Amino acid sequence: MASSSPTPPATQPAQMSPGRWFVTTLGLIAFLIGVHIAIAWRMDIFGIFRDTRGRALITSEHERKAKYLLNQVYVPENFDALIIGASVSVNWRSDKLTGYRFYNESLEGGDASEERRLVEQALPRGHFKVALVGLYPRITSLHLLQDGFDKVTRAEVLGSISALGLEYDTVMNRLHPQPQTYFPDGSHELPKHAPPGINDAGGRMDGTLDPESVEDYRFAVQSLADRGTRIVYVVYPMYQPNYLVNQDMMAGYLKEVTSILPPGPVIDFNGPEYTSFRSDPTNYIDLIHLSSTGAAKITRLLNTRMHEVLRDQ
Repeated sequence: MASSSPTPPATQPAQMSPGRWFVTTLGLIAFLIGVHIAIAWRMDIFGIFRDTRGRALITSEHERKAKYLLNQVYVPENFDALIIGASVSVNWRSDKLTGYRFYNESLEGGDASEERRLVEQALPRGHFKVALVGLYPRITSLHLLQDGFDKVTRAEVLGSISALGLEYDTVMNRLHPQPQTYFPDGSHELPKHAPPGINDAGGRMDGTLDPESVEDYRFAVQSLADRGTRIVYVVYPMYQPNYLVNQDMMAGYLKEVTSILPPGPVIDFNGPEYTSFRSDPTNYIDLIHLSSTGAAKITRLLNTRMHEVLRDQ
């Protein structure tokens, strides 16, 4: 009987040497970084690489970093007026204000120190005719730089989590269009909450000024004024029951803060002529932030009062 030939040993897969594995991995990482840089350059979502005039660039959830970069070229090349403030005015559609091209610099949870940082980016190229400057105790009560705002640099346009997220959102919105919530004028929608959830009583607020924050606001506003920008202060409208609890505090706060800031007319939406607006809960999503309906109404009122105090029409 013929003997069977021995079974050949199984072929072992070639093993990659540690050195080759390192070079291959490094090459793959370099390739992916190169692809990301190429995409970032091509999309130019912050308007750094190409002419931004006439483009419509938006922010995202990382609005601080986005606005920091957009203010370097996009804002000064496309807008001649600014809204400066905190989250209370972030959903005020500044493209509805007539006579000027407004960019809304307001930040959710923003304060004076953060607003100064944005203004400083826009001023080297900017020629702004008007600045509407929000007044509310929260703005001048602290000097935080949040969401990595103290470390953001121009290099982030070529590679950062915030840039990658905005690039992804841009592509997805082009492939699957969604209702727009961020707008080219710097504003964006706030969450929609039911007006019945508003606490009618409100709570007492602290109007104490933070010296560093106030100095940052003063510096930002004075820097604009020194370049010929006309300054108009806007006192945010508080929900009426909340305003009544804090009326004396607000009067003291406004007297103190306006004595420090550069001079300018004040539009006070807590005045008696706006009681009807402040008493309507459908205009609010909480004790201070306006609903989309309230924001649309206040923008119309602001447009009228702005032209009255500027006497430009």
